[in-house]
Amino acid sequence: MRCLLSILILLGISVSVCSQETVKSLKRKQRQAKQNIEMTNRLLNENKKNQKTTANSITVISRQIEERENLIKALNDEVGILDRDLSNINAEKSQLEEKLQELRKEYAKLLYHYYFHKTKSNAVFYILSSESLTQGFRRLRYVQQYSNYRKEQAQKIQQVTDELGQKETLLSRVKEEKHNTLKGKQVESNKLLKSKESKQKMLTELSQKESDLKVKLEKQQRQVEVLNKKIDDMIAAEIAKQEAQRKAKAKAEAERKAKAAASKKPATSGTAAKPSAPSAPSTPSAPVTKPSAPASEGKSLVSGGFESNRGRLPWPVRGIVTGHFGLHPHPVLDHVQVNNKGIYIQTTANSDASAVYDGEVTQVFAIPGNNNAIIVKHGIYRTVYANLTATYVKVGDKVKARQKLGRVFVDQEADKTELYFMLYKESVLQNPELWLAR
Repeated sequence: MRCLLSILILLGISVSVCSQETVKSLKRKQRQAKQNIEMTNRLLNENKKNQKTTANSITVISRQIEERENLIKALNDEVGILDRDLSNINAEKSQLEEKLQELRKEYAKLLYHYYFHKTKSNAVFYILSSESLTQGFRRLRYVQQYSNYRKEQAQKIQQVTDELGQKETLLSRVKEEKHNTLKGKQVESNKLLKSKESKQKMLTELSQKESDLKVKLEKQQRQVEVLNKKIDDMIAAEIAKQEAQRKAKAKAEAERKAKAAASKKPATSGTAAKPSAPSAPSTPSAPVTKPSAPASEGKSLVSGGFESNRGRLPWPVRGIVTGHFGLHPHPVLDHVQVNNKGIYIQTTANSDASAVYDGEVTQVFAIPGNNNAIIVKHGIYRTVYANLTATYVKVGDKVKARQKLGRVFVDQEADKTELYFMLYKESVLQNPELWLAR
């Protein structure tokens, strides 16, 4: 019985530890959602200054609704875990109460037994009345063991009593935490309802301008296609140039080795042994150890280079993703799909875009309608920062992670400040959100 009780308590402790880890994860999600909601509030407040409803306003409030739903889900999950914790704590408390009751009964018997024998005969008299020395030692050992056992039982009772007190405290704390979580969930649910009402109102206002929105969307898509093609062509040209340089180096190295081998052939004659000294020129083989990536790549966020920092890269700008990677429905227009080659990160006015990792600037260019763009090379990876006004770097510059690259363009007409961010592995597009820190 005691063994089973111990196992149950240990299982309860392990479940509690797992629950705490899960709660920590949920708390992180809640903090992230709250930060994103705060950012959407700032962006919506900026939009209100213009006293007009735009497609961007709906995009931002849609993202706010999404984040509130994420927050409520995390709160719901936390409540579920807290309910489970409460059930486990109550079960452990009941087990401890049963154990305490058993210990007290057993201890009461011991006290009764001790009192009964003490009144009839003193422990010293009991030992001295032994018929032999051997029997006396045995009685002495028995008295000592009996006394120790009583102390152990008293200590166990105190230990279980302390554990019960701790469980009571934990139970109260978890109940209070559940109450606060449910209260927070109710507040967020009310805010979510208001956000949905605001979105519906905006949609109603913009429904009369659907044709204008479609015209603007088509124009934007044409501009983005031009930008994407320009970036693809530039990266393809960079890769082709690198490959040509690699082949040229390999060819030069092969020719050098062939020449060195040919110069050694005359050494076969007895008198020509001395020219074998030219083997020293083998030192030029150093280019074999020359890194193909910039030297700054060694100074990474964590060891291992760019690829090892997947999911850890700093955001190029502080904001929210208003356009996800890949094919997605348009936030306003029905039956319209948008296919993004990168992600759109909306931020506040006068924000600067920063490098996500150490690298080398390989391109700084402008396309009419798309403002300026910068390409930074990180070994076989490249990041693209587009829709910039001012640029702070030039081609050939070595940049560090979080170094400012340029100012994000403020679109007064669309009422937004948005960075277009892309990520390539060689010439293959990647989903940037999978690489940025969460």
